[in-house]
Amino acid sequence: MGLDMYLRSLPRIEGMELDEILMANANMRQHEQENSEVYQKIKPHIKHFEEFDMKWRSMFTDVVYWRKANWIHHWFVETIQGGEDDMSHYEVTSNQLFELHNKCLEVLARDNPPWDVLPARPGPFFGSTSYDSYYFYETDRTKNILADLLENFNFQTHYILYHANW
Repeated sequence: MGLDMYLRSLPRIEGMELDEILMANANMRQHEQENSEVYQKIKPHIKHFEEFDMKWRSMFTDVVYWRKANWIHHWFVETIQGGEDDMSHYEVTSNQLFELHNKCLEVLARDNPPWDVLPARPGPFFGSTSYDSYYFYETDRTKNILADLLENFNFQTHYILYHANW
């Protein structure tokens, strides 16, 4: 139990908006059974996964995983989710990821107190709110991950979505 956070990739599908793709993914089995037009559109994008003797299908691909990095979660809630912490999927643009990357750089430069740049956020099982070695380790890891994403991810063919649960 605790704060689990993800950036996930989802394909852009011609003729479908993001909310339609999310619903199609959620109702994949029904669309498949009906052999619907929606299923025909999403079928080439369905991936098959297996882990710990469990199998599932999804159009999502996990790109980044954080655990209890509540200051990163707080940034997403305030910047992307409009202050609404509701465990939904939210689209994140390259410009927004660039902004978070710069916030990480600012924290790591230690020119300003980290609580002024990426403040910790208490919550149910959200982890420590201390500005300790874990805070700086995860901030550095986030900076590196985002630099790689910004350089290599194809924002033209795929969405990036933020999702957290606890």
